[in-house]
Amino acid sequence: MISPQQISKIGIGTWGIGGFAEKDNSIDEGKQVDALAYMISKGMNFVEANIWYSQGYSVEILAKALKRSGKKREDLFICQAIYIKDNKTLEDTNNELNRVFELFETDYVDTLQFSQGSFLRISFEDIANWIDERLSNQKTRYTSITNANLELLQQYHSRFKDKLFSHEVVFNFEIRINEDLGIIPYGIKNDIKTVVYQPLRRNRTANYNWEPLVKLASKYNKTQNQIILNWIISKGYLPLTKSENTSHIDEHLAALEFTMNDDDLDLLNNFKIPNFRQPEIDWNKSGVGVTIDQISNIFDREYLKQNNK
Repeated sequence: MISPQQISKIGIGTWGIGGFAEKDNSIDEGKQVDALAYMISKGMNFVEANIWYSQGYSVEILAKALKRSGKKREDLFICQAIYIKDNKTLEDTNNELNRVFELFETDYVDTLQFSQGSFLRISFEDIANWIDERLSNQKTRYTSITNANLELLQQYHSRFKDKLFSHEVVFNFEIRINEDLGIIPYGIKNDIKTVVYQPLRRNRTANYNWEPLVKLASKYNKTQNQIILNWIISKGYLPLTKSENTSHIDEHLAALEFTMNDDDLDLLNNFKIPNFRQPEIDWNKSGVGVTIDQISNIFDREYLKQNNK
């Protein structure tokens, strides 16, 4: 059983495995199984399992990859992400948990993760009580949360204390709003792991050739993606990556093989995207602003619009 201290510095994301919101029967399952097995065999031992992704197909592929890798269930730290959509109940959520148990041939996950949107559909107390029950009967070791505003993160932390393992957030070179609003700093102060999705903005960041990334990629003889991952890891954050290409997987892992000096890290930390204003965040799905999970996806459109390009 993996302790939090044994978790790899780069984790495995599974959005796009087996499809996206719906199952994609046209994907090359064998290729995706092989790629995930390769990542696991290379020591990437933190993985997100989400039954909502591709209608459960992503978790099926992940479970097959674990077997192919030759590793055991205990060699993985499984974060089961639960999205309460389409008026799902906690009974449905329990069925999702049991499905993960079945696929991984296990009786526990390492952490159960709920999103901010879950608490707009089901009360905080009902969800918290459901988690308490699964913590007490050892169906999960920890709990986690994703895309929470500061108020919800504080409330969740107050309820679960040291059983709150992580907060999964969007963070990358262009999108730093979770730092700016004090959300990530609160997690750091309280030993809540910061897990990062879209750290490379699905390879779109490198397309802009931002000056600090180009400069440091040349200085360290690395790719821009490696500079970004190294920078994020230097902060103590855990980036999630995914690729079906083993050379790209190796590229990501090679981001662990060098150290940037403090001046260069400061250059990255202090950089602001020129002539760009972050859109208003719609935390409660009021329809005003952009939901936090989409902030990276709309960056290109907003940046080009704001700069009349």
